[in-house]
Amino acid sequence: MSPSSDKIFSCLVLLLLAFPAFARQQPYDVAAVRRKLEQEREKVKQATGINAAERAGRMLELGLWQEAAQVLQTAKPGAQVKLAKAKLFILQNEFAQADELVQAVLKENPKQREALLLQSKLQVQAWELPEAMATARQVWQANPGDEEAALAIGRILMLQKNYDEALEWAGKVAQQNPDNAAAYLLESDVYFWNQEPELAEAPLIKSLTLNPFDADARFNYGYAIWRRVDATQLNDMAAQWELALALNPLHYVTHWHWGNGHTNLTYADYARPEDEQVRKALETADKLISRNKIPEALEAAAMVQQLYSASVLPAMLRGSAYYMAFDMDRRTRLDSAQAIFQQVLQKKKHYGPAHNALAAVIKQKQLTYLHNYDSLRQVVQQTVIGDPLNFAKVFPDVAYYPGDEVQKMVWSQLYASIVYFPFLSRQSETFVIPPLHHDLAIAMHSPYFRQATTFDNRQWMDIRGVGSGAAAIEYVVRGSYLERNVVLHEYTHLYHQMVFTDAEKREVRRLYFNAMKEGRTLDYYSANNEHEYLAQTYPAYFEPVKVHPLNHKSINTTADLKARDPELYTFLDQLVKRQRAYLAGNKQAMAGNWAQVYLNLVERAQQSGDLDKAAALLDTALTWDAQYQPAILAYAGVKQQQKNYVAAQEWLQKAKSINQGYAPLYVAEAELKEAQKRDGRLKADEALEAQVQLYRKALALEDDLLLRATVNQQFRELYASYDMAPEAMAVAEEYLRDAPVVSTYLRDRRDEAQAFAALMQATVYGDTSAAQPIARLVALKPQDYELRRQYADALAALGRYEAAYATLADAQRVLSAAGAPRADYVLRMAGYKLAQGDKAGAGKDLQPLPEGKAILRGEAYRLAGLYADLGETAKAAAILNRQPEPVTVADARDLKMARAKLWTAQGKLRKAQRVYEQLLQQNPQNREARRQLVQLLQQRGKLKQAGSVEREGVQPQPSYPR
Repeated sequence: MSPSSDKIFSCLVLLLLAFPAFARQQPYDVAAVRRKLEQEREKVKQATGINAAERAGRMLELGLWQEAAQVLQTAKPGAQVKLAKAKLFILQNEFAQADELVQAVLKENPKQREALLLQSKLQVQAWELPEAMATARQVWQANPGDEEAALAIGRILMLQKNYDEALEWAGKVAQQNPDNAAAYLLESDVYFWNQEPELAEAPLIKSLTLNPFDADARFNYGYAIWRRVDATQLNDMAAQWELALALNPLHYVTHWHWGNGHTNLTYADYARPEDEQVRKALETADKLISRNKIPEALEAAAMVQQLYSASVLPAMLRGSAYYMAFDMDRRTRLDSAQAIFQQVLQKKKHYGPAHNALAAVIKQKQLTYLHNYDSLRQVVQQTVIGDPLNFAKVFPDVAYYPGDEVQKMVWSQLYASIVYFPFLSRQSETFVIPPLHHDLAIAMHSPYFRQATTFDNRQWMDIRGVGSGAAAIEYVVRGSYLERNVVLHEYTHLYHQMVFTDAEKREVRRLYFNAMKEGRTLDYYSANNEHEYLAQTYPAYFEPVKVHPLNHKSINTTADLKARDPELYTFLDQLVKRQRAYLAGNKQAMAGNWAQVYLNLVERAQQSGDLDKAAALLDTALTWDAQYQPAILAYAGVKQQQKNYVAAQEWLQKAKSINQGYAPLYVAEAELKEAQKRDGRLKADEALEAQVQLYRKALALEDDLLLRATVNQQFRELYASYDMAPEAMAVAEEYLRDAPVVSTYLRDRRDEAQAFAALMQATVYGDTSAAQPIARLVALKPQDYELRRQYADALAALGRYEAAYATLADAQRVLSAAGAPRADYVLRMAGYKLAQGDKAGAGKDLQPLPEGKAILRGEAYRLAGLYADLGETAKAAAILNRQPEPVTVADARDLKMARAKLWTAQGKLRKAQRVYEQLLQQNPQNREARRQLVQLLQQRGKLKQAGSVEREGVQPQPSYPR
């Protein structure tokens, strides 16, 4: 190197060493970091007089992969150039090629520091953690001041779950060099992995402040933002992940998370008008894939692409076809799939399915480098499906995939849970394995998955597994190679919901609540709720080893379960013993589960009105378990529906003789009292008094937190059905005073009670501040459509019609894109336009109303009143004439309101006035009736009387828990 070159190189080194000093932007100042990134990129592009390896290395750090490859292509061969190429290969997931280069350098110099560190990194990738540790320690022992070696040791310790030791190594490096950003990143990672996210953000922010160009740290910061479960911050999350991908275009965890529901987009951002036409046109290609005619499928998809050039769906199918063409040369198919999915992302920014598909391709490339890949593949190939008939019933679409490899992969991941096949098939329950180009809405035949979010603000439109019966093909592949067993996780959700007995479900909740109280859950995801608690741990019972955890919810093993939650391990051990006993021929081992299965079938028969079938199914359920109280209570319900109240009471008495402390018994008895009242067999005041006492007794007896929340909801809704708003609010307030929030479900129940009370506060008392708590909830959970409706109702009750309209219109945009607009939204939006004097706008909004559909149940009176206000009195009268007699006080109130509106429109003002006056006599807090009466009196010129009625409506506003 020439003297001038030495000088330039020295300047660059000084610049790099000084990097933390000039680049300390705050992590959230993404615009400033992007400007700095472009400046640094230009500097390294223009840099001259430094060696190619150094220059290429800096380019790789800044995401300039192609430029780095060009520099290395023309560079003189040597150890440093080989190692720079190896770094590029690692980034590109070409680990075998990287290993060749590293070994070539080590052959020449077995102690070459950088080569040894890369070798340790590759050994981690192969999941040879002891060997990786030995290699890293070799470097550190040669120089105990080697920060990179020390951090490599710390990271391996973290992967081995030695969190305290990992933190010690991170702390050593930070103490030695306070400006080492990687030390703080490791510290942050350890906190995340050790389920202490509240401690992770501070070191992570410090790491990014020191080095804003670390893709791993950028991903982590975006992930930390997402963990706040606040939809208003999702754009900030996306900004961090955009930076991560700018620095590493193949950053696996960023692509996976962005493709699995962690997004700031909705389906309205994905949908195109021609989507269904394109999907229809692609059916031929789909069938060809299933017949293993991949070239023909690719050609068919290409033809569809020519017809619909703007659509990304044909490309998604083509990439998916390459991904699962297991008979094709691996490199060819995976490189082809990767190129296609990258092109899709260029065409449609942050399209979740393409992010996920790209992550799936990256993972397939990574799997082949596992040290035991060949032996694991052999295990799959040698798998024998022991119960092909029932397996095919529950997993029917595994036949979509060519050959039998996918079938064997699925079977090998289920263990003793195969016992549930006959229980599920008796209920016609199935489990699907969607390919990369099919979303859950297609796989599950439900638009719900294009409009909803999960409990933690993930978009269902991009999620690749669901407990009601799906786990995508990429999960099947990963689970077969010791990664997280998502197939069994989601399948566990299915049998937990559809086969577990009432006692088993209660016991899982008890174990979960205790584990949460004592801090014994295995990971943050199992801490969410009892369903995730079981689904995360049942696979761990069978799996002693996990490799390459995607993140800190993917690392549970048998040893972890025994050590962390021995009480749950004992429960699972007993459960598996019963499962194995049943498989061995002892059908009584799971008699209670059969009783529950038939009880599920009873509920379906009741919904369809076939009460004779329901009774027959209950007979079968009780043949399996004559003491099964839920089935006995269901029999009381069937007799109640048949209006045989004496027999219903006898069944309740039988349930009471088994266990009179069983709280659901008293809820069932309350429901019987209400049925008798509706049938004219019991006076309303007597029925209400009896029900109040029964609900109080149920609450006193019930010790299951989730079921207590359900009983409270039923209790307050009982009062609401009697048009007793203050009492309903009081019941909600009782719950809110000490509402448990240990699980996501309980937090939702708390939010629902709060929204219920706030809505009552707005509608009954006109409290102008009542909409605020619901607004906060809607901001946090923008796709909770019931909350949206309640928020709109509260705003409308306060006269804020424009805001009410806007909040529903925003949600309806997403629902319409998913093909499932809500009729109750249509009615309200039209009503809000009408309330603002916009009859034309109201009529226009009402046009898409799907009249006569079941989704209009409970809204008929509102629709009739709306037509009356629009002057369409014939339509209003026809709707009211079709309605059955109201069965609750609230229904009778709404019917009277609708009739009064109709009579007003027909000019029968006195008749309408009498109805409004009757409504106010029955309930002076009926603000809508008062408002309508005031308007009617003003219309009739009775201004003094109108003023008097209006003044009488001013009431004190009781407070409620906010």
